[in-house]
Amino acid sequence: MKQVGQQWSVKEYTPGKHVMGRNRLEDLVVIIREFETFDNDVSETVESVLSACGGVCRVLVVSDETIYPPLHLPKQVKSLVLTPGLLHHRPHLPDFLTNTKYVLILPDGARCSSRMQMHDLIHLLDTGDWQVVAVGVGGSPLTCHRYTLDIQAWTLSIAPAPQSEACDAISGRAAILMQVGDFLKLTHPLARPIPVSIGIQGASRSWKVHVSRGGLFGEGRQLYSTEHLQWKHDSLEEERRKALYAALGVKKVVSSGGNVLWYGCTRTTPRCFPTVVDDTPDYLYLGRWTPPCCLEGLRATARHVFQALKACRARWWLEGGSLLGAVRNGDIIPWDYDVDVGIYAQDVDRCPQLKAARWQTLEDAEGFVWQRASEGGFFRVHYSTTNHLHVDVFPFSPRGGAMTRGGAWTTGHRQDIDFPEHFLRPLATVNFAGVLASAPNNVRDFLELKFGAGVIESPQYPNPDVLVSQNISILPHL
Repeated sequence: MKQVGQQWSVKEYTPGKHVMGRNRLEDLVVIIREFETFDNDVSETVESVLSACGGVCRVLVVSDETIYPPLHLPKQVKSLVLTPGLLHHRPHLPDFLTNTKYVLILPDGARCSSRMQMHDLIHLLDTGDWQVVAVGVGGSPLTCHRYTLDIQAWTLSIAPAPQSEACDAISGRAAILMQVGDFLKLTHPLARPIPVSIGIQGASRSWKVHVSRGGLFGEGRQLYSTEHLQWKHDSLEEERRKALYAALGVKKVVSSGGNVLWYGCTRTTPRCFPTVVDDTPDYLYLGRWTPPCCLEGLRATARHVFQALKACRARWWLEGGSLLGAVRNGDIIPWDYDVDVGIYAQDVDRCPQLKAARWQTLEDAEGFVWQRASEGGFFRVHYSTTNHLHVDVFPFSPRGGAMTRGGAWTTGHRQDIDFPEHFLRPLATVNFAGVLASAPNNVRDFLELKFGAGVIESPQYPNPDVLVSQNISILPHL
């Protein structure tokens, strides 16, 4: 994305003076989308719009469900219900925007002062190097933000851009003007909250929002005037925000100051991806990596397992792709979906959790679940009974100077092979998931034995034979 705060070139313009010709308000459709059925000012907002544009602009009132109590709207105003029903389809939005050029999205309670105000906004959109024009409603100013959207990492970072009139996104009660062609390029053009929705989708397209400092829209009666109504509105807005992030694939939101809000899985919900087939989780087919909430769950589970193994004085070490991630960047590989640990087989019974898991599933005092893996003679530790992010613990037995699986288990992974015991005598340590973890000595030779020469410097997905949408060979930082 381009940096905000650039100097934009706008043709010199005197408000209220326009070239004679077609009335541009005939090319305008006004959409009223953000309102509550239980307390709204929609009818008066519509009257304000029709009065200001002289009745020549189109007005759409858009809701998710049939509005109840019903609104009393003029006949020329269209009411669209987005949720399909038994006898009606979801409306095809372009059908309602034919022969129009501009769309103005107004929040409930906005008041248009005159047709000149609308003409001025349209002129501002037409003459600037931006895709969206926003103007405040009421006395509250709009706040300008810089959005950094990391689609692959499911992450949105939000930073203030207070001195800029060209933003990635805005917050506050705003009237938002766009060209219909740009509006229809959005995959979720009517998703709420509207400023956040257009901000994220626009940022992914490198759009800019121009904040108009003049020509504020007025405001009607006070909405949500009781504590209960305000709570009800705020609760619905948060649910809409969660639904929006889910629809757009945002699971982590980082605001200024490093505050993080999570919108993905938790210990009390299933993980974000289904059972992995062909060593290729579903998110790789979407061009994305492991959801950050899942990485957090894996890190927490790994640290818990490390602590338990240290407490029982077992000899253990990071294995496979987890060791590879530790050496590359001190963490889980960004697209990995589990953590692998090796352990001396004779040390398994030293650990009460593993010993118990030979015969039954054990939920420990901190809610982690220990069990014998269904695939065979190794162990699996889950994040919780509901969320099955997990750490695999693989027993190896020393035999004739080699660490062997002894035929007790197999995963089908190419790296699950026997190896010389000297890599474990002595054990070393590496940084992993925020802690020190045990690791083989001479780790480069160990990894190249398992994966092949140059594996540390040459990242690839677990199953190179499966074609996915992103080629990661261009990522030197890994």
